[in-house]
Amino acid sequence: MNNNHPLHEFFNLQTVSCSNLSPSNDIHLKSTIFDSDRCHKIRFCEFEVKNKFYAESLVIYPNFCYETPIFGTEYINFGSKKYFAAIDFHPITESNSYLSYMNMFPDKKPIKSKFYDLSKFFSEKLWVRKKSHDFYNEYQIMLKCFLYQYKKCLYAEKEKVVSFEKNHAEYNFHMKNKDPALGILKSYFGENFAKEYIDDFLFSNK
Repeated sequence: MNNNHPLHEFFNLQTVSCSNLSPSNDIHLKSTIFDSDRCHKIRFCEFEVKNKFYAESLVIYPNFCYETPIFGTEYINFGSKKYFAAIDFHPITESNSYLSYMNMFPDKKPIKSKFYDLSKFFSEKLWVRKKSHDFYNEYQIMLKCFLYQYKKCLYAEKEKVVSFEKNHAEYNFHMKNKDPALGILKSYFGENFAKEYIDDFLFSNK
């Protein structure tokens, strides 16, 4: 993650861990965990196969005492032929109070996912784009808007007596069992590594 990423603008980040895996000059996997106020964990992943594939994904987990949704986003470039992006506040309970911070965003378009059940852990404001040209700049603008509203939502939330750790674990379980990253990670790093990476980094309960 470079210093121009919108995340730096809204969160005071402290790096907890950072690893780089490059089995060849053309393949790079960078995995970073950050700490920040009111956040249990922020994780950022960048995966690049030169001239074939690029993906970056970000997940923000609030502290367990907050009912605030989990923030998730990703941008994917499939060989400069297809591009995909998604941004959302992933609700962890039935409460929809967070939606007051998303009123300015359009309702999600009628879409179907080959991988996820969009009725679980996805909001009605899910932002998704698929295009045949690179729209990273547009994505960055939308990401900045969503992060701005997410920080307002997070900092307005009051601590609860109960813990939402179990809700976070249920989110991780749902996502890791559906994540299409398994296939491409397996093809470049092997099945054991791919499964461990998804369990221990992308959707870890630690």
